[in-house]
Amino acid sequence: MSTDRFAEVNGLRICYRETGPAGAPALFLVVGLGMQLVEWPAAMVERLSRRFRVICMDNRDTGLSARTGQSYDRLPEGFRWISRHSVAAPYHIPDMARDLLGLADHLGIGRFAVAGFSMGGMIAQATAILAPGRVTALASLSSCAGEPVVAGTAENDEMIERFFLPAPSRAALLEAYCESSAFYSGGSAPADAPQTRAGAEALIARMEAGGGDQGGYLRQAFAITDTPAWEAELRQLDVPALVLHGTEDPCLPVACGQRAAELVPGAELRLHDGLGHWISEGIADDLCSWLETLPATAPVPA
Repeated sequence: MSTDRFAEVNGLRICYRETGPAGAPALFLVVGLGMQLVEWPAAMVERLSRRFRVICMDNRDTGLSARTGQSYDRLPEGFRWISRHSVAAPYHIPDMARDLLGLADHLGIGRFAVAGFSMGGMIAQATAILAPGRVTALASLSSCAGEPVVAGTAENDEMIERFFLPAPSRAALLEAYCESSAFYSGGSAPADAPQTRAGAEALIARMEAGGGDQGGYLRQAFAITDTPAWEAELRQLDVPALVLHGTEDPCLPVACGQRAAELVPGAELRLHDGLGHWISEGIADDLCSWLETLPATAPVPA
């Protein structure tokens, strides 16, 4: 993957990387809650870069993109992860979609395809709603169906909540990263595997280079839980759409993917038996294959 680049977007410094021919159709890849752009499988990005100008970005409040506030020493009064609550978010999912649109403007990209994983799928959906004339294709991976507040398993909620407040030590944070990978991958990335631990170390180091978490994970969680539902808007979309989901997703149950495919007119649904909340090789292959079959669309200047 290419080197990190930066753009001033909506008053924030947004980090991104791009690969592929400059004149190819553009494709934005959007990561989920607390994730970083380097978490897209490298082989998938390389394959997509043969046909597309691929742009991966760190959302605000993660990776090397700007932090929008300070760390929390306790959860705000009234905040609840799996239900609506009384804590007003400093920003919402559509604001993060506007970051993507602003980055597209910065890069001179008028029309583009967009694919997002988990919260990134929410951002991708919001982008298609905000700018229907610009989005040429929409792929929603392991995401929601217009209602972002969905209860996962108890184990999932506990896993997510470990990242809301600062870890007591770097070693504890490393264990949380590794155990998270093992949990969401369904064991395909064991917590004690050298590759899992090396990947977690690299993610922590990159977050530290960006200034550390500084409450960013929790603010993104606020954005999810405080954004009004957008089911009605999904029904109005007119864009080629793909929904990918694991049947054993502990974070956003498979019913979310099924519902999303029902709401978006003409959306194609592909379920992956036994898969949790993870960008597996199968998910990556399905995404690439679907995008590769779409009619070639020449880039249109912004």
